[in-house]
Amino acid sequence: LLTAISIEGCVSIRCPSTRRSLCLSAVVCALLLAFSMAVIATVTSLCLYHKHEHCRMALISMYALNFLIFAPLMVISTTILFIKIQCGSQQRQPKRLYIAIFFTVLFFVLFALPLSIWNFLQQFNYMAVPSQVVFLLACINSSINPFIYFLVGSYRRRCSLVSLQVAFRRVFE
Repeated sequence: LLTAISIEGCVSIRCPSTRRSLCLSAVVCALLLAFSMAVIATVTSLCLYHKHEHCRMALISMYALNFLIFAPLMVISTTILFIKIQCGSQQRQPKRLYIAIFFTVLFFVLFALPLSIWNFLQQFNYMAVPSQVVFLLACINSSINPFIYFLVGSYRRRCSLVSLQVAFRRVFE
């Protein structure tokens, strides 16, 4: 889904005059979600009910798909988005959504992608770093997203401890 969001942000900045269907993004995300669920279900069934070699090949395919197709698409589209925002002829400030996309993808690449690469290398019995390191990085990635959204959302607004307390109170109510 992060790949689809990155590509959508890139297309909207790159070609602002093109008219896209409002539901196109939702349909693409739904299709990607269904595809992901199908891949996970296939890998799970192969690993639970079939021979070890089928499971191993399914896992290798899944991890390769993740970091050889989806991650590069995400990185390329986000890089284009970032360059277009920084070097664009428009003098207005970048939209908060694009900043959030950029930082989310950046932290995904730094903290979550190593887990996929590590899992892929595990299938070949190659252990470059201890599992605790990549799991810690993945946990950091999961934990950092709410902070990205909060900071981007409060960008250029006065942020005080009182407004933070009010925000937490609203969340927990």
